[in-house]
Amino acid sequence: MADRVVIVRSASQLVSLSFEQIDEILGADRMESIQDLPEGAVPDNSTDPYWVNSGGEWFPVNTLLPGTSVSAGSQIVIVRSGDVSRAFAVDQVLGIETPGEMAMLPERTRRYTEIPIEGVRFWKDNLVLELDLSRMISLDLGS
Repeated sequence: MADRVVIVRSASQLVSLSFEQIDEILGADRMESIQDLPEGAVPDNSTDPYWVNSGGEWFPVNTLLPGTSVSAGSQIVIVRSGDVSRAFAVDQVLGIETPGEMAMLPERTRRYTEIPIEGVRFWKDNLVLELDLSRMISLDLGS
């Protein structure tokens, strides 16, 4: 696992994302409503209300955790797994850190949550979830 992580807050939960899988961190001011996008920028059948441009490519803005929402105060994290990138809204990016060791969740425990949690760690005495971004992106793709 990565030595450095990006710690974010999504609702009341702290989450760590592998620094090596982060392409860009953007402010909500970079989000565009689907109605304001240039013609042909996104698929005609898209129902995603918010989009962001990163590296010349448009990405729908998804929420990082269930039960959260995209707002004018959100920050957008562009994450990459292999050759696939996605945009996730978070409430706040807290920083790039080298936190304590991660405790892996047993595989049998992982199947009982819709959130692809790889493990947990502590940062400044706070419990932080380590998400499996490759699984998260594959879930997003419907595979």
